[in-house]
Amino acid sequence: MSVVLQSLWTAGLASAAAAVFWLLGWRLRRAHLWLSALGLTVGFTILYARILGRPDFPPIDATQWAFWLAWLGLPLGWLAGIGAAYRWVWGWGALLGALWLFVLPFRPLMESGFWTPAVGVAYIVGFGVAAWLLMTLSAPLGDESGASAPLLIALLGAVSAGMLFYGGKSASLAQLSGTLGAVVGVGVLIGLLLRRFTLGRGAVALTMMLFVLLWATAHGFASLTLGQLALLYLLAFAPALYTLPALQRQPARARLIAPLMILLVIGGGAVGMQYRAYTTQSGDYYSY
Repeated sequence: MSVVLQSLWTAGLASAAAAVFWLLGWRLRRAHLWLSALGLTVGFTILYARILGRPDFPPIDATQWAFWLAWLGLPLGWLAGIGAAYRWVWGWGALLGALWLFVLPFRPLMESGFWTPAVGVAYIVGFGVAAWLLMTLSAPLGDESGASAPLLIALLGAVSAGMLFYGGKSASLAQLSGTLGAVVGVGVLIGLLLRRFTLGRGAVALTMMLFVLLWATAHGFASLTLGQLALLYLLAFAPALYTLPALQRQPARARLIAPLMILLVIGGGAVGMQYRAYTTQSGDYYSY
């Protein structure tokens, strides 16, 4: 089976699993907080197992942490969905949780001497704070009904896959990133069929954390440059533009234009540039 067909089959299985939880959450509104993030975690672990197989515990390579952090980060997804009156708990909990979670996969780089302690701490704190900021600003997308929010996140996953494949030289991380976007993308179909369907804050927050983890892993253990990582991170804020208070009175299609164009034009252009560079460097190899 070709890589493309295998990826499509994997994305289909993972998307179907996530869709079951999200549809249950749509029907059982009181359980939506719990099922939103859980659906994303189950979907991601299925796609991981299909792409890379069953991970070891404790992990023996960097990519295996993505599987386990999808579960360890699940409480952060649940916190994201708590009521507005207790949103400060989510803010502080997400910050502390993200900082702790990013210690686990990158500690070996300090223990091996590849990063000095000062550099390692700076990277880990930077990754954790970056993930926290993206999670908190993007989580409101989970309250948006319809297909727009999952569409934007799916496009981010496609751009991410291209950058990780051609820029980061990591086929496995590219597959994980692209199929993660595809899992969320099943919400496009559900949103078109069901009125008032929402992904939920937990699913969106956890998705963004996993994106940052995959990019950070590609930087630390593969060939993604710091500039490429920064570009992906800035592009990840494009979907959050859909929820800007200044645009809330605009029709959904009008609010969709700006983030959609950013991802298609800037993100697509960046992937195109990396592809052209890749075609001229036929001797490069893939890290994972």
